[in-house]
Amino acid sequence: MGRTLVHLPQSPWSEKARWALDHHGVEYKLVEHVPMVFEPVLRIWSRDLRRKITVPILFDESHTFSDSLAIAERAEEVGRGSPLFPRSHLAEIVGWNEVAERIMWAGRARAMERMLQNKRSLVEQLPPFLRPGGRALLPLAKVGAAFVRSKHVPRTTSPAELEAAMTAGLDKARAALATSAYLTGGAFTFADVAIACALGFVVPPARLPLGPATRDVFSDPKLASVYADLVDWRDRLIEQHR
Repeated sequence: MGRTLVHLPQSPWSEKARWALDHHGVEYKLVEHVPMVFEPVLRIWSRDLRRKITVPILFDESHTFSDSLAIAERAEEVGRGSPLFPRSHLAEIVGWNEVAERIMWAGRARAMERMLQNKRSLVEQLPPFLRPGGRALLPLAKVGAAFVRSKHVPRTTSPAELEAAMTAGLDKARAALATSAYLTGGAFTFADVAIACALGFVVPPARLPLGPATRDVFSDPKLASVYADLVDWRDRLIEQHR
């Protein structure tokens, strides 16, 4: 089927993978994932009927790369252009990706709770061919959102703990950027990609194809105000490197 990226257009994780692939000029076909519905197909494609399905997933030749970091490393291997993983700073870059993952994990948990209370956003999550059904399909949209929450969001973490997880990572990024335009090595790397995408749970970038209600759900006005400098940095980074 050729090199194929299965993604969710609105997902910061998928944007991390697309950014790395595009940075390296890697050609690929995009397939939009439909939670629940498409998961049996992905298990077959990945030749693992028991695996937990998450996207993005890159199918490349006979290999399956099942998270954004692995996809970015694959892009570095087969693509061209400036490195996103220079060896001299590899450990720091992987560390920043872990920081970004913690921000995104907490951000998704908070966004999912808001989404389940927002009927317009739930309808926007329906596959494009179902959206004309509007609120008549709201029960189906709720089932899909609840499925995603149950798979990714532990209910034992309090809202305060989730916010603290986000602010800890954002504070670390702010400190690193106090003396440099980039997080490590004085140059653009995957560390910057990862943190920039994590800020999608503070203020989604304009380029992400979000409906207006979903954009509200992904936004956090409180953190957007506190970390306006980081959002500005992210927007400059996108303008220069995306």
